[in-house]
Amino acid sequence: MKKVLLFISALMMSLNVLAVELDGVKVPETLNLENQTLQLNGAGTRSKFFIDLYVGSLYTTKKTSDADSVINSKTPVAIQLNITSKLITSETLTEAVNEGFEKSTNGQIAPLKDRLSAFIGVFKEKIVKGDNFVMLVIPGKGVDVYKNGKKLTTIKGDDFSKALLGVWLGGQPADANLKASMLGE
Repeated sequence: MKKVLLFISALMMSLNVLAVELDGVKVPETLNLENQTLQLNGAGTRSKFFIDLYVGSLYTTKKTSDADSVINSKTPVAIQLNITSKLITSETLTEAVNEGFEKSTNGQIAPLKDRLSAFIGVFKEKIVKGDNFVMLVIPGKGVDVYKNGKKLTTIKGDDFSKALLGVWLGGQPADANLKASMLGE
């Protein structure tokens, strides 16, 4: 009887950890980094020309459907990208990030240029299907960037953090459907 109760308990706990599965990616209910526990706000698939490229997930301290409150958050926020396509390469991701920052800043990218170059540096190493990137925004500090669980760099500045979040959640997001999904809509 104890074994049955233990099994049921373990099964229930595992159901709480797995919030959703998209495009073969298991998106966990919580994300734990840098002594921060964030909850899944929403997740969706980034598609272009009917091809699924990656699963994007937004993690916050409190669920919200308000993009501006996430971009201007005074608490940690994270965006996770799980690469699901062989079409995502270092070159294509670099190009997409540059384009996203142009849109996010309304072309006012000059103050971020050096930090953007450092950020793009994390994509120089070969990118393969199954890679996972996490960008943890910590207000007052900047963005901690991880690849496959390994911290690669920290990009300082709230202005950079806001521009980065704007790539997915701003007025001209990389993908409007992904934005809506990340915001739980």
